[in-house]
Amino acid sequence: MKNTLLALMLVSSLFVISCGADSTKPSDAYNFKKTEVSSGTKKASITVNTTVNVENFASAGEKVTEIVEVVDSAGKVYKAANVTKNTDGSIYQFTTTVTAPSYGSVIYKYTKTLIAPVVTRTTIATVGTSGSVNINDPLFLFEKNVISVKDASGNDIHFNYYGGPTVLIPDNITGNVTIKYQYMDIDKIIEKPTQEGTISSTTTTITLTQNDAGKTYICVVNPNSATAEYFYNIVPSTGIISLTTTTTSGNYKLWLY
Repeated sequence: MKNTLLALMLVSSLFVISCGADSTKPSDAYNFKKTEVSSGTKKASITVNTTVNVENFASAGEKVTEIVEVVDSAGKVYKAANVTKNTDGSIYQFTTTVTAPSYGSVIYKYTKTLIAPVVTRTTIATVGTSGSVNINDPLFLFEKNVISVKDASGNDIHFNYYGGPTVLIPDNITGNVTIKYQYMDIDKIIEKPTQEGTISSTTTTITLTQNDAGKTYICVVNPNSATAEYFYNIVPSTGIISLTTTTTSGNYKLWLY
C-alpha cells in the first residue's frame, strides 16, 4: 500500500511539472503579459542649461526613475532641479543649473518594459549603394535588433547597425544577403488599448495629459489593414502626441505603459 501511494504521488508530481513546462511553449506567445525585462543606469547627451524633457534622451520602453546627475562638457557635475513626475512615478522633465557650455550629458536610472513578445525573423534583401541594405518590415520599429547578416553562400558578414531600417555592410558585398533580426511583435499585444479614436488630415495629434508624460506609447493607425502605420515613442512633456502619417484619416489604437 505504501509503495502504491508513493507511485501515485510521483505520477501526480510529474503531471504538475509537465503542465507547468507546457505553459511556456512558444505557441503561448499570445498570452504575453507586460513584463519588466531590465533596469539599470544609462548616460545620454543633452542640452544642459535649460529645461530638459525625458522624451529627448530616453528610449521608448524606458521608465526614467531617477536623474542621478548632469555633467557639462568640461566634466563638472551638477544635480538636476525641479524633477517632475507623472502619477505612475515616471520622470518626464527636469531643469539644470548649468550656465555654460550648453551641451553635456545626463546619467539616469530606468526600468525597461516590453508589452509584447520579441520575435525573430529573417529576410532576403538586395544590397544597395555604399554597402547599405534595408529591412522592409513595418513592424521593425519596436525594440529592434539585428542578429546577423549572411551572404549568398551562408557566410557571416560583418555589419554595423545604428537604428532605423538600414544595416551597413562592407561595400564590396553585392547581390542578395540574408538578415536575421528581432523586434517586439505588437500584433500580439493582448491588453486592451488605453485609448481609441480617429485622426484626420486636419487633426493628427492625440491629446493626453501631463499625467501620461514620460510613459511609452504605441499607436497603430488603421489597424488590421494593409495601410496600417505604427508609432512608438515616449509621451512628450506636453502630453500631446503628434503623428506624422501618410494617411489622410483613419481609426487608431493607442497603448500606454
